Formats: sequence, structure tokens, C-alpha cells
Amino acid sequence: MALLSPGKRIKLEALWRSMPPRVRTGLYGAAQAAAAADPESQGLLDVFNELEALMGEPAGDLAKAYLFEPLRALTAEPNSVPPSKYRFSPDNLSKIWGWLGRQIAKELVEEVRKCRKPGSDPVWNDYRCDAAAALAEAVARADRVPKDMTALDKRFGPDCRSMLHDAVDLLKFNERIAAAMVDIPAVVDDFDPELCELVRAQHEQLLAEAPESAVWLLLLVMGRLTSPWQIFRVVEKIGRRGDDLVVSKTELAAIGDTVLADTGFYAGKLKHPPANMAEAQDYFETFERYVGYSTGMVQEFGIRKDGRWGRSLFGLRAEASTNVEKVMEKVPLALDTGLPEPRRGRSGRIIPAQLPPTAAIERATGLLYFLFRAREHANAAAIASAQKRIYEQAERRMQEAGKMLVDLVADSSGQARVSAEECLAIVANLLDAAGSTESAGLLRRRGIAAAA
Repeated sequence: MALLSPGKRIKLEALWRSMPPRVRTGLYGAAQAAAAADPESQGLLDVFNELEALMGEPAGDLAKAYLFEPLRALTAEPNSVPPSKYRFSPDNLSKIWGWLGRQIAKELVEEVRKCRKPGSDPVWNDYRCDAAAALAEAVARADRVPKDMTALDKRFGPDCRSMLHDAVDLLKFNERIAAAMVDIPAVVDDFDPELCELVRAQHEQLLAEAPESAVWLLLLVMGRLTSPWQIFRVVEKIGRRGDDLVVSKTELAAIGDTVLADTGFYAGKLKHPPANMAEAQDYFETFERYVGYSTGMVQEFGIRKDGRWGRSLFGLRAEASTNVEKVMEKVPLALDTGLPEPRRGRSGRIIPAQLPPTAAIERATGLLYFLFRAREHANAAAIASAQKRIYEQAERRMQEAGKMLVDLVADSSGQARVSAEECLAIVANLLDAAGSTESAGLLRRRGIAAAA
């Protein structure tokens, strides 16, 4: 079509657009078959390719998403995902896009907005390489020119260089990395030896062809593992060692550092006690994830206590254990306000308790739920002694309160009985939350019998 005059190009495009889709598809298929059989027919196929490209809508506002597709797997709101899945925030990408469009690559942004080809078309790989080159040049210039450095820090923040260099690498090597990732499942429940060997081979190839891209393959694979600490299986193969003595001092250190950062991410979220059942369930999931990282890292790889990774890991373990124990120690206080505990007067008569506030009941319910579930990982998290002690004390308090409430139901009538029954139901629900389902069921049956 390059040899045609503008007028003829317009007419040819109009003719192509006027054809029914099935006719266009038939002509296009025939041209493909002819080109496969006779290389001299390639020219006709090229014309049809250009015409088909014109049928699409301009990328417009989608251009940004198409251009930054290689960054999507590592884009999230800050602190919403572990570090292994975070390199960029949506705000970072918006600022990079604006920087490209207004200052360092205006023509490129105009061109990609007009591009009619889908985001999967190879032309976008070329655009990404152009964007990477523009970003790299601008960052290098900022390093040389104080005024540009100040502007860069003002736009992205004082620690932006690492983020921008990461963007450059992922855009520049997108095609190679995507090709290496094509056989990796989107979700990997078990990083088995066969898949591990595939990743090792792909890493070796990238290391030979584009060394800067090799570590990104491992980080992106790690993001697909249900158990991210299993990434050490391929680290061991690549580093040819089963411990961190040498590996932690090579380029593979970035992998171990990321696993540690993930561990710290989950450990840090254990500082804040849950205020209700929903929060307690989230808290337990966080705790379980932390334990998975903490123990998995050691099980998968030889982490020396006196090594760099070992010191960091055992420091995180100590911090996490302390935080979880502090949360469990709030259970007695939560029961003080959320458990309707009758008391006996000097005469032996049972004095009813006030109906607790809803928020206090919810807080006690959540904390008891976590206290019960924490038993599953108590040894691994080094909290077994504290968990057992606090749980037994809490269970004893609830059972004693339940016994007195049964007596209160039996000995009262009218509104007093209604209040006692409401309190008994609260105690039974708290026992359920604490995993004492048999005790809760027995308490409910005794309450019904007492009211009969």
C-alpha cells in the first residue's frame, strides 16, 4: 500500500470496510494460504494485514494499559500486597505516563494513542522498548543535571530511581521475559521438579542473552507460586548450593531478600488485634501466611542463623511471636467486657451480669476465634505455651459463667429469665468461637432444660 496514492489508499480502505466480515475473513484466509504456498504472494497478504489493522479502533485511553502491560503483575496499591507482588503503584504509572506524554516522549505517546492494533500485537513490544529508552535517558540525564534531579524527586519522590530502573528493565526486556513465562501456569500450587527445571533452563537462557532480565523471571515466577518460598528450589539449582553462604552474596540475593520482605510484610500486620470475627479471620490468614513463609524458607533452603538472611529471619520471628502473644493476652480483658459473667453474693445468691455492649461481644468473639485457631501453628510460631495457658483460662471462665447462667435461668422468671437466656446464648456463641462446640451445645441444651 505504500506505493498507492493517498486517494487510492482511502478508496481501498473504504472498499475493505464495506465488505461483510465473512467476505473479509475469506479473502484474508485465501491470502494467507497463497503466501504459504508461494512467497511471491506475500505482498497481497501484507496489504490485507494493513487493511485489517485499520479496521480496529485507535487505542486512545487504553494505550497506557497496553504500553504498561509488562508492569501489571507488579502493580498494586502500597501495602495492599506483599513486596514480591509490588514494584509500582497505579499513581507511579500515571506519573510515568504523564512524564512520557508531556516531556520526554511526546511523539511516542501520540503514536500509541492512535495505534489501531490490539495490545497483544508485536508492535507494542517496539513501543515499550522506545518508552524504556526514553525513561532510561531521562533518568541518566537527571543524575547528571542537578535541576533535573530535583524535578525528578519532586515528581516521583526521593527514592524513585529504583522504581524507574525496574520499569525500564521490564519494558525493555518484555518480549524475552514474556516468552520465558509462556509455559509457566498462572497459578502454581506445587513447584515440582519438572517445572523447576524449566524455570532454571529459561533463567540460564536469559542470563546468556539479556542478564538484566534473568532475575525478573524468578521474581515473576515467585508471584505465581501459591507457596512463594518454594522459589528456593530453583535458586538451589541455579546457585548449585543448598544454603545461603554464597548465594546470599550473588545476584540471586534479590530472591531471598524478597522472600524475607514478604515475611516481614505479614509479620508487621500481626501488631493490630482484631475487633470482630471478620477481622479475626483476616488476622488468622495473615498469621498462617507468616508462619508459611517463616518455616517454609528454612525447610526449602539452608538458612544459617549467623548469616545475613538468618539474622533477619530470626529477628522477624521474635518480633512476630511477641506481637501475637500481646494479641492473645488481650483475651482476658476482652472477656471482662464481652462475657456476661454472673457472680455470687455473700449469701450464695447469683447476681446477674449486665448485657455486654455489642462491640465488646464482637471483640471477644474475634479474639477467641484467633486464640483457638492459633493452636494449629503454635509450635511453629513459638507461642505454644502462651496459647495453651490463655486458652485454658478463657475456656474455664466461659464454662463457669455458663453454669451460673443455667442456674439463673432455672431460678428466675419474667424479664429476669429473658435476660439470663440472652446472656447464656452469648456465652454459648463465645464457646463456639473458641472451638468448644461440644461445651456450647451442652450449655444450650441445659439452658433449654432449665427453662422448661
